[in-house]
Amino acid sequence: MTMSEADMDRAPAADGRRGTLGVGADGAWQIRFERRIGHPPQRVWDALADPAQRARWMPGVTLATSPDAPVRFDFGDEGGADGRVVAADPPRSLEHTWQWPGEPAAVVRWEITPEGDGSLLVLLHRPLAAEPAVHYCTGWHAMLDGLEAHLDGVEPAEPDYAGLHTLYAAAIR
Repeated sequence: MTMSEADMDRAPAADGRRGTLGVGADGAWQIRFERRIGHPPQRVWDALADPAQRARWMPGVTLATSPDAPVRFDFGDEGGADGRVVAADPPRSLEHTWQWPGEPAAVVRWEITPEGDGSLLVLLHRPLAAEPAVHYCTGWHAMLDGLEAHLDGVEPAEPDYAGLHTLYAAAIR
């Protein structure tokens, strides 16, 4: 069983940190995270855009904020994804392509909006093939946990990749 776009909208995480994955209205697989972060949008943007900060929570990533700049997610022995920045509107949004070898081209969009004293960060990754969607969702979850830890000034916990994978795999059965 897969989640429809309507189901995805009705299935937020109990702890507010879990992403959703499923099939959108256009029939394409997608991942969506909505994270409420207790820091203002400019601080969240700086953590994403500044290479020194980004290296603390998303190591191995080259991600500039100017249109057509190269993007590289290097996961060592696991491989990597390449892309280009499509659009940037600091400190509100950043959109870049994502090309994992052997997979269809995708787009990742980061949106940061003010929410109370903090921010709402929405990450949307689409379109995806069904097979890697669980792996990507697991990875994004761990990276966003790292972002929050960095912003809070604490050392990020070691991700429970196996537990996250099980959680997201169960969501699409």
